[in-house]
Amino acid sequence: MAYTAPALTALLGTLGLILFLRPAAALFGLIDRPDSRKRHAGDVPLVGGIAMFGGIVAGVLVATGADRFSLELVIASTLLVAVGTFDDRRNLHYAIRLTAQLGAALIMIIGANLVVADVGAPFGTGIVHLGPLAITASLLITLTVINAFNFLDGVDGLAGSVALIALIAVAFAGGWAAPSTVMAVVAIAAIIGFLFFNFPRVGENRVRTFMGDAGSTFLGLLVVWLTIEISQGEARHISPVIGLWFALVPIADLFQCFVRRIARKQSPTTAGLDHSHHILLGAGMNSRQVVAVLTGLAALYAGFGLVGAKAGVPDFAMFTFWLALGAAQFWIVKSIAKWFIARSGSAKPESTETTNGKQTSDNSIKPSDTVIKI
Repeated sequence: MAYTAPALTALLGTLGLILFLRPAAALFGLIDRPDSRKRHAGDVPLVGGIAMFGGIVAGVLVATGADRFSLELVIASTLLVAVGTFDDRRNLHYAIRLTAQLGAALIMIIGANLVVADVGAPFGTGIVHLGPLAITASLLITLTVINAFNFLDGVDGLAGSVALIALIAVAFAGGWAAPSTVMAVVAIAAIIGFLFFNFPRVGENRVRTFMGDAGSTFLGLLVVWLTIEISQGEARHISPVIGLWFALVPIADLFQCFVRRIARKQSPTTAGLDHSHHILLGAGMNSRQVVAVLTGLAALYAGFGLVGAKAGVPDFAMFTFWLALGAAQFWIVKSIAKWFIARSGSAKPESTETTNGKQTSDNSIKPSDTVIKI
């Protein structure tokens, strides 16, 4: 198959780069150390994002079916990975990170000419064309997805697994002959390589590696870039409404945190224990169980979107259901947490050895920070 060599290159490239970079991580200050504000155990190298990026670039170079957007995607990704790496090392001001994200989005919009020109027919009144609002909408959508994945990176294996589901959905939606599928398959292979070092499992501490902001923002960009690519233009493979289903879990998590923090008169970027994974951890689940629940929901939603597209379900119905599920996501997760408590008989905080320590401004959480009551 045309995907075998690129995917294998990305997989082996990611694995090799992690093994190569881990010993050198301390020399460059790319180590996440536990302290009063971080909950993992031991010093953990923050090189997963760099390794995935390197593996994907290698895979793209090998691929013969990579499309004309590949160069722009690599340039935009380089910007995010570079700034994310400096942030992992020195905790850059949020304005600097936001500027880099805006730069990456503009490279996509202007350089690759990849714009959200319409949003499908979510209101049942025909295709909604954005016209002069297209660039602004494209920027907002891109920034939302990038930060949604960044905020989701709070438990080992979670952000990578949810991104994996989204990219698998992109590959199925785009069809095996689509150029976007080549990129998706290469990225899937690289993520699998990273998860070997990050997925929560017994005995992982010897090779444990975090993706850091460099990785989470990079994955967010990949998901939104490829989803827009297959959902716009006359040759689109899916409606933009269907693409929303591929990232329902991180988007819903981002907005429910923002709404609750604003309601408490806090800055939306204020650290807190109110993410979906915190709720499940608070119920006594371990990291493997948290990843299983949230990745399972992500797979269910992405699958529903693909089935809806195949069945020709109207955009209005798909969008209405997406909004309803997104609004109910907090209560869905909370209900799962309550069920787990009832089943296990008690709620105990998870061991500090299984929680990821890197997650934008939300990764540094004090024990006194606001926590959701179950």
